[in-house]
Amino acid sequence: MGAYNRGVGRQDLGWSRQYLFVAAVFALLFVVAFGLFAQLTISQLSRSYLEDVLLTGRAQAEELAKQFRGEGPLYQVVEKKKEALQRLSLSLARKEVIESVEVYDERGRLVWRTTTRSEGVPGGFPEPGSEFVPLPQGEHVMESQTSYQIRVPVEELATVVVSIPKSALEQRIALLRRQLVVRTALAGGATLTMMVLAFVFIGHLIKRNAELEARRLRDRELAALGVLAANLAHEIRNPLNALSIHLDLVAEETSADPSAAEAVALAKKEVSRLRKLVTDFLQYARPSPPQKEPVEVEAFLRDVAALLGPECERAGVSLTVEASAGTLLVDRGQMTQVLLNLGLNALQALHEVAVKQITLRAFRDGSHWVLAVEDSGKGIPSEELPRVKEAFYSNRKGGTGLGLAIADRIVVAHGGQLILQNRPQGGLSAQVRLPEAAEGVYTLPGGKA
Repeated sequence: MGAYNRGVGRQDLGWSRQYLFVAAVFALLFVVAFGLFAQLTISQLSRSYLEDVLLTGRAQAEELAKQFRGEGPLYQVVEKKKEALQRLSLSLARKEVIESVEVYDERGRLVWRTTTRSEGVPGGFPEPGSEFVPLPQGEHVMESQTSYQIRVPVEELATVVVSIPKSALEQRIALLRRQLVVRTALAGGATLTMMVLAFVFIGHLIKRNAELEARRLRDRELAALGVLAANLAHEIRNPLNALSIHLDLVAEETSADPSAAEAVALAKKEVSRLRKLVTDFLQYARPSPPQKEPVEVEAFLRDVAALLGPECERAGVSLTVEASAGTLLVDRGQMTQVLLNLGLNALQALHEVAVKQITLRAFRDGSHWVLAVEDSGKGIPSEELPRVKEAFYSNRKGGTGLGLAIADRIVVAHGGQLILQNRPQGGLSAQVRLPEAAEGVYTLPGGKA
C-alpha cells in the first residue's frame, strides 16, 4: 500500500509538471502571437492614419480651390472673399496636422497664405517681394524631408498648396500608437488572465478527478485487502490461541527450570506480538467509520494522560498536559487510540536521551483544533518523515509499521490531518489537526458512508 501511494504521488507530481509546462508554453505562444498581431495592427493603422491625413488635406485644398473657380481675376477673388478666407483660416487653425495653406497664381507667385498652429494665425496677403516659386502642373502630393505638400490646381488661374509637416504627423502617430499599445496590453492582459484562470480551474478539475480515481482504486484495493485480512485473521488467530494455551501449560510444567521458563516466556511474547499484528492488520484493512460525539477537550486530554501515566512513570518520563477549554466532535474511542499510539511512539523515542519529557497539548488554530503530542527525543530523520505514515514501514525493532498508518486513517476519516514534524529545540511534534465544526466524511470500501 505504501508503494502504491508513492507511485500515485509521483504520477500526480509528474502530471502536474507536464501540465504546468504545457500551460507555460501555450501562454508564451499566446503572448508572442498577440504581440505580433498588435505590431501588425499598429503598423497598418499608422499607414491608414497617414493616408487619412493626406486625404483630409486634399479635401481641404479642393474646398479652398472651389472658392476661386469662375470668380474672375485671382487677386480680385482673394479681396472679395477675404472674410470667407479668414473663416477658413480659423477653421484650419483647429486642424492638428495641417501646417499651412498657400495660394499661388499662374506664374508661381504667392498670393495668399495661412499658417495653422495651436493658437491659430489668420491668413492674408504675403509680404511684398515674395519670391517666385515654380510649380509643377497637375494635382499630386510631393514629399520632402520635412513635410508633405498637396497641390491642387484651380483651372489655369492658381494652385492651392496644403503643407503637412512630418514632425506633427509623427507625434500624432506616436500618440496613437501609445494609446493603442496601452489598450492592446490591457486587452491582452485581461485575456491572458482569463486564460490563466481557466487553466488553473481546468487543472484543479483534472487533479480532483485524478484524486477521486486514485481514491476509488485505493478503496477497491482496501476492500480486497479487507476480505483477505478477515480470512487471514480467522486462520491465524485459532492456531495462535491454541499455541498460547499450550504455552501456558508448558509454563506450569517447567516453572522449576529457569532456562525453560525463560524460553516459554519469550515464545508467549512473540505470540502476543503476532496477535497484535493480526489485530492491527485487520483494523487497518477494515476500518470502521467514526461515531462522533461532543467531547470536552481538556478532560479528554487528561483521560489520555491517565492511560499513558503508568508507562511514563516506569520509564521515568515527565508527562504534562496543556489544553484550552472547548468542545470537539470526535469518536472518543478512535481518537483515544490515535493519541495513545502517538504517546507510546513518543515514549519509545526517549530511551536514549537524558531529558525525558512528553507534553500533550490542545489549542485552537483558526477554524481548527490541534491535538499535539510533543517529545524531547531525537526526532525522525528528515528523509524518513515522508514515509513514516505508510503501512508496514517501521524503523523500530519489533514494530508492525501499522500504528501510524491506522492513526492517519482515523484522523482523515474525521476530516483532519496528521502532521509529523521535528521541533527546532529537538524532538518530534505529532499534530492532529481537526476541523472545529466539520462533520468529516468517511467512505467505506464499496461506497457506503
